[in-house]
Amino acid sequence: MKTFFTALCLTGMASLAQADWALDRADSNFSFASIKKNHVYETHTFKRYEGSINDSGAAVLMFDLNSVSTGIGIRDQRMQSMLFDTNKFSTAQYHLKVNPASLEALKAGQRMQMNVAGSLSLFGTEKQLPAVLDVFKLTNNRLLVTTAKPIVLKAADYGLDSGVEALRKIAGLPVISTSVPVNFSLVFDMQ
Repeated sequence: MKTFFTALCLTGMASLAQADWALDRADSNFSFASIKKNHVYETHTFKRYEGSINDSGAAVLMFDLNSVSTGIGIRDQRMQSMLFDTNKFSTAQYHLKVNPASLEALKAGQRMQMNVAGSLSLFGTEKQLPAVLDVFKLTNNRLLVTTAKPIVLKAADYGLDSGVEALRKIAGLPVISTSVPVNFSLVFDMQ
């Protein structure tokens, strides 16, 4: 499956060469949280993800689900196999459209807030997933895109609720929340 993601990333990288903006992973952060036992909040991430915004305003973030990173190796393995079923569904993609003229009009040092109607493809299901984003023009060649408020994923919307239940049982927990808040701070450089 790593080979598949590598091929997907190479394809994505080829399209990034034509994109107006490419994700700078070194300066970016992406996290999602789980809540267990009603009050234990833990933050997780993915080690491998790519992103771009092309000249027509089409933006995409691609995640390698095999790179889930929770800080606990056995939990990473369980999430890969029991939740995401990465043998069948190794990647997730979030697509959205922004107005390229708005990005162009933004001056260095300015911020604008955008309501976007994105869609998430995860576990063989694609659903609308709106977001409220803050876009900061750091310089003429650099953008910072952050969540203005968390994007909340509901496990049942993507058929992941049975995977959450399997994780709950194997960990011996009374409850794991089936709603997951997602936050990010993504830096894009003009190509």
